[in-house]
Amino acid sequence: MGAQKILTITELNADKQITSEKKNYFTSLFIFIATVVLSLICTESSPAQKILRQIDFEDYDVGNKEDVFRASTDTVKVGKKSLAIFSDKQNELHLASHPLETANPIVSVEFWVYIERGKQSIAVNINAAEEPFHNNAGGPYIEWNDGEIRYHVHRGDPWRDIFDYSVNEWNYVRIVADFEKEEFDFYMGESRERALGSRPKRDLSFQDPPLAPHPKWFSILAWGMTARGYIDDLLIYEGGEPINLAVEATGKLTTSWGQLKQGQ
Repeated sequence: MGAQKILTITELNADKQITSEKKNYFTSLFIFIATVVLSLICTESSPAQKILRQIDFEDYDVGNKEDVFRASTDTVKVGKKSLAIFSDKQNELHLASHPLETANPIVSVEFWVYIERGKQSIAVNINAAEEPFHNNAGGPYIEWNDGEIRYHVHRGDPWRDIFDYSVNEWNYVRIVADFEKEEFDFYMGESRERALGSRPKRDLSFQDPPLAPHPKWFSILAWGMTARGYIDDLLIYEGGEPINLAVEATGKLTTSWGQLKQGQ
């Protein structure tokens, strides 16, 4: 009887242990499923930043050797081609523009830039006009000129310095434009990592108050140039936080530039 009683108690303890292990298993499984569900909900409520334009100019086929904007294989930072820009005619304004389809008031623009020795070179503009270029459209208007990167403001002192630049060298540029605050930040460095980690010039004024609360165009401008410029690996996206290119889906978008030439 004594031996039988001891065996029964042992079996009961074993049953209790099995029941406890099952409860722990189902509890862990429930916590895991709940975590996955919450993670999916959070992911859906926080969508990835939208890339508005990404061009490495490898498929750029607009223009020829006489055009202001053309693909170059001579001065290249990424891949086999860059965009070469040059126009020495004083009475002609040339634009290479792309529409930005977004309702986000903040847009970031990144690119490599290379300026040859000389005085006036390229300019870039982010604006909120209905057409690619409007002299009072608002937004950042930035020019590379005689060793200085400067921005234009119609109110007060028209030209204001941002940074110096070295000729015949590639630099990485990041511009963050806020069309609600009517201000932009400017970053520059020897690489994307250096530029994003650099101390930017902040709260720089738009050329004019924007015509809309969000950007509509990004344009590269050229006229009366004495220094040829090159742009490579152009990236435009929504928001003011740097996009993580290591994990984001960054499928190349087809090149689609609207070009305009007008006399001044």
